[in-house]
Amino acid sequence: MMRCKDAAVSPVVGVMLMLVVTIIIAAVVSAFAGGMASGTSKAPQASIAVTATLPPTGNETVFANNGGDTFDINDIKVMFQSQDTKTTLTTTDVGTNCIAFKKVGSTSSTLIKPGDSFEIIGSASSYGTGIAYGSFGMYADSKITWSVIDKSSGNSIATGTLIL
Repeated sequence: MMRCKDAAVSPVVGVMLMLVVTIIIAAVVSAFAGGMASGTSKAPQASIAVTATLPPTGNETVFANNGGDTFDINDIKVMFQSQDTKTTLTTTDVGTNCIAFKKVGSTSSTLIKPGDSFEIIGSASSYGTGIAYGSFGMYADSKITWSVIDKSSGNSIATGTLIL
């Protein structure tokens, strides 16, 4: 007569399988939490000095890369804020919110390396004492907070304050 054995898997094998599954799940969670699966890029970092020339002698804001990483002017946006008003400008705003957004000097390259500068030229404000970037105005004796932001990561390359 044949006997059929229906014995269960050994408890040791069952515990080992549960342990392996737990380790795999922990590794996957750790990889995601550690940023291994993220697709965000790191923003370049630079030391930037900003100067503004108000009318009647000019109507531009100049950003000088005094050191740090190289970045492309087409990959950034510049945010200005004064009290409750702010504006964000990119190279696509030329003709609408600014007159020019360009590298100072060489026009063949858009890379801003240490030692290079770029400028944003606005129009004279309706009051004649400030720079207008669209509906945003920069006036004498005002405090302007500025940020140069990397478009792809959304992180700041440099931030500072400008007292006009």
